[in-house]
Amino acid sequence: MTAVRAGHAVRQALLRSGERRLLTDATGNSRTGHALAMRVDRLAGMLLDRGLAHRRVGLWFWNSLAAIEAFLAVEWIGGTRVPVDPGAAPEEARAVFTAAQVDAVLCDPEHAGSSAGALVHDDGTELAGPPVWPDLSVEGSQTLVLYPRSVVEGQLLGVPISYANWAAIMELNLRLYREGSYGPPIAEDDCYLTAQQLMHGTSLVGTFPFLMMGLPQAVARRFEASELLPLIARERVTTALMVPGMVTRLTEAAERQQSVALPLRRILYGGGVLPTAEMKQAMRVLGAEMVQLYGRLEGGWPLSVLGAAEHRAIAGGDERLARSCGRPIPETGIRLRPLAGREPGEGELWVKNRMVSEAYADAEGWCSLGDIMWQDEHGYLYYRGRLDRMINTGYHVYPEEIEEALRQVPGIAGARVVGEPTGAGSEKLVAFIVPEPGADPAALQGSALSWLGSRLARYKLPREWRVVDRLP
Repeated sequence: MTAVRAGHAVRQALLRSGERRLLTDATGNSRTGHALAMRVDRLAGMLLDRGLAHRRVGLWFWNSLAAIEAFLAVEWIGGTRVPVDPGAAPEEARAVFTAAQVDAVLCDPEHAGSSAGALVHDDGTELAGPPVWPDLSVEGSQTLVLYPRSVVEGQLLGVPISYANWAAIMELNLRLYREGSYGPPIAEDDCYLTAQQLMHGTSLVGTFPFLMMGLPQAVARRFEASELLPLIARERVTTALMVPGMVTRLTEAAERQQSVALPLRRILYGGGVLPTAEMKQAMRVLGAEMVQLYGRLEGGWPLSVLGAAEHRAIAGGDERLARSCGRPIPETGIRLRPLAGREPGEGELWVKNRMVSEAYADAEGWCSLGDIMWQDEHGYLYYRGRLDRMINTGYHVYPEEIEEALRQVPGIAGARVVGEPTGAGSEKLVAFIVPEPGADPAALQGSALSWLGSRLARYKLPREWRVVDRLP
């Protein structure tokens, strides 16, 4: 595979932007393209001074300008980013960093006390060394992002995204924006909202593509619908990526604050379908085009798109596509491998493209996603379930990790976590627990929830609990 200069393309894009303001947070802190490049240069220089070239670096940040600098600096030095959700419990973060064998951890001040020896970087505590620019050569197959899914029995389940995979994802999203596949074709006055946490799909689809295009973005520390509305209005935000539940909460908040005029042009969403009633409400209240994306980190983001025209047709009463996740993008080949006991036309989805993680590909480059799909005569895909136990809450949750933690709770003899449909296009986590003889069933839920809350990110906590005599 061809070698690349790590970080060179994005740095050149930042320098081309010059004194244009590219990043702004809710407090008014900002970075021009030139200032952002210089700060990343200095941070990368510090990392190189510590011998971290081509090494694994853990990242543990709430969204911030400094977080984006840290993500870029690891790329500058030809390293591998190992991000952890900022809402993760300290024990979970330590388990990920240990299992991933990181050589250092970069974090913000809020996470510093929970990660011994971590390097702290933020606006007030800039880590700086002799400035360096991206000049390190890496093989395209080298891992740029090791995305953690879960840690079970000390073993990390993660998705390695290579430098070549990352470049293909950036290239694809730039094309989709420019050609109008994401609603109106991108314009010079467009502005992105980074509100979902940076480690998730928002960075692949928006944060870094917008930097590559030299276009501005507003950075929210976390998703709080009512707090986002003033930021969207002030920074003239036109574009955002969210999971369906976030779209609904933003719509409800905007409806309560009717005096706030929103400049939104396109709302991209993924992680599940948006119920028709909520989709229509969002289009009416937010005034934006809606576009659904379907993707998997191991196979590419996105793999299929249900565009603005289809959403307008659904809103107009044609609901044939309301449960679809769109048509495959031209860059992706697909196969539906037949499965015993499934309906005719349903099959296991396999994909092939430049975004596929080599670790998940067969000898011919095809990747099984574990999703069961059906495709209609017009090429639209419909999600029908999973081959494994992964649960889609809007985020992908692997229940084995939760079950392992529950089995350590005093009074619990057995545990099983499943996903149950919410009726809103996603699933909720439901925990079944078997109490030990003599244990107080009424007290187990509280102790179990407290135990999990100290060990796992909030999105991995069950929403319902059921005490049973035997596991389903």
